[in-house]
Amino acid sequence: MAISRIRSGRKEGNYRVRIQPIDEKTGKAISVPSRVVPTRLEAQKVERQMWNEYYEGKFTPKASLDFAQALKDYCDGEYSAGRWNDVTYYDWQYTYRLIAEYFNKIKIRDVDENKIRAFARNYISTHKRAGVSRHATVDKRLQHLRGYFEMLREEGIVQRNPVPKNALKKFFRVDEFSISSEKYIFSNDEVVSLKERIVNDLYGLPVSFWGSRIAILIALDTGMRPQEIQAVKWNQLVHDGSFEVFKINDSWSEKLNRLNGHLKARARGVSRLTLNLSSEVLGVLRIYSIKQRHFLEQKRIVNKNDFIVLNCRNTRLMKAGIPLGQRSMNDLLQNLCRELGIGDEGEQISMYTCRHTVASKLGNTPGMSYPWAAARMGHSLNMFMKTYVHPENDKSETMMNLMNQDSSMGLNLKSM
Repeated sequence: MAISRIRSGRKEGNYRVRIQPIDEKTGKAISVPSRVVPTRLEAQKVERQMWNEYYEGKFTPKASLDFAQALKDYCDGEYSAGRWNDVTYYDWQYTYRLIAEYFNKIKIRDVDENKIRAFARNYISTHKRAGVSRHATVDKRLQHLRGYFEMLREEGIVQRNPVPKNALKKFFRVDEFSISSEKYIFSNDEVVSLKERIVNDLYGLPVSFWGSRIAILIALDTGMRPQEIQAVKWNQLVHDGSFEVFKINDSWSEKLNRLNGHLKARARGVSRLTLNLSSEVLGVLRIYSIKQRHFLEQKRIVNKNDFIVLNCRNTRLMKAGIPLGQRSMNDLLQNLCRELGIGDEGEQISMYTCRHTVASKLGNTPGMSYPWAAARMGHSLNMFMKTYVHPENDKSETMMNLMNQDSSMGLNLKSM
């Protein structure tokens, strides 16, 4: 019988509800856990509910798998099939580790929106530096899980996706969201001050200390991403009309400690031209090229990757052809800005500040072709406009004066 009364034992007097569906393909019975309820009326309701859950796919063999193990198998499968690169696989592995730690042996069929909400909130409460915002770590994990469950839904393994669209807004209050840090933009005077300070410092430093300063000079001129500067090579400095630019086709991965083999969000082999280098920076580069070559010859080391910002501070990394790390670049830039009194209002400054600055200058240049600018920066036009076009500090006072030039005219005020 589907519903039977329990005659003895600890649950005597209650009703046990069973269903026994048959797999249409194999003809074998599908195992469905029984349930115990106190009344026959409730048992009849539970029986209908269990059948509904069965037809929704809750008791399919894959739905009975451990959630964490199934997610791990999915990650391994995508990576083995070549659909994911190393960086994507590395990122999903972190999601898997979090799921395994929190959900333990919970089955796929038992994962619902409330459990996903609890998981997200637990992550924020146990990771003190974590914030609630778009593109934050918790947002990436939820995006991973939504994509995974959407795949399960399409396969009929789950009926509903337990991770809703805009999950952060459903799982967290407005007052729990983090405020994004204001992106600092260097003014023209600040760029000049930084360049002058770097160039003046260079000639009093050994060549092993030039790398990070060269990286900053390149960033201030071209707005290249830090990982692109790490991967740029001497032979990629080319003529573009009467100007000299880099023709780049690769970037460096600090997670994998090797070249990615492609630019960000680009196919392998696709290259792009950067903005031009100023005559001052070109002059410094030519001097550094000679100094670096002599330095490596003295060490009997070959620049196997032809990197401009090869790590000349560490012999082992030099021999391995490893570039300088982004942290050393960021630390140097922040120290220089502190000494020059730049950005002392709490804004975060990093190598990406150079990129934002260059792109903002492009966005505020009269007559600028935005499609051309976006291509030189390595972005789609939409992303370039949305992310990198900001008001310039240099124009703030001009705009204020323009807005207020007539504000006091025509007022006849009495003296106090």
